Amino acid sequence: MNILLVSDGEATSSVGEKLQEELLKKLNESNYSYKYYNVKDEKMNKCVGCFNCWLRTPGLCVFDDITRDISRDEINSDLYIVLSEIKYGSYSPKIKRVLDRGICKILPFFKDVNGEMHHAPRYEKYPELVFVGYGRDISVNEEETFKGLNQANAINFQKDNAESYVCRDVAEIENLVNSILSYIKVMGGER
Repeated sequence: MNILLVSDGEATSSVGEKLQEELLKKLNESNYSYKYYNVKDEKMNKCVGCFNCWLRTPGLCVFDDITRDISRDEINSDLYIVLSEIKYGSYSPKIKRVLDRGICKILPFFKDVNGEMHHAPRYEKYPELVFVGYGRDISVNEEETFKGLNQANAINFQKDNAESYVCRDVAEIENLVNSILSYIKVMGGER
């Protein structure tokens, strides 16, 4: 199983720093094949809606930065884990930018999904999705918004659903990471 882990690296609190550290440690200990990107200090262009990734350079954003590598590695992964500080129920600005720039992985055509219009897939296979949000002061409403956003993005990323986890305290990290590892095993990453 190929795993892609993308982190905002914000680590503005001990929760984010320790969560990232523990997840990487456990992936290493389990000998999983994974690729890791920390986008905290990366210069990434915003999606400008030029649609060149759909029409002129299919599947490839016109901006040559780390998001090109992330998109390529995402499509070649079996599992995509996104680790983000929760900001008002959404992703951190850096993770939001990574996700927005991933529009190159879908087509400009539409399909009906449960009565809603969504983009059609560009590729035959897309990875399973795990979103992990962290922060000390996450309200119940922010958690619900985060999980709803993850579900909506799962449909946009050609999946029926996404696994969502929220971590508010350092004491929750071990159980949360073990839950993620259990999910990986269920998805076929038996170690």
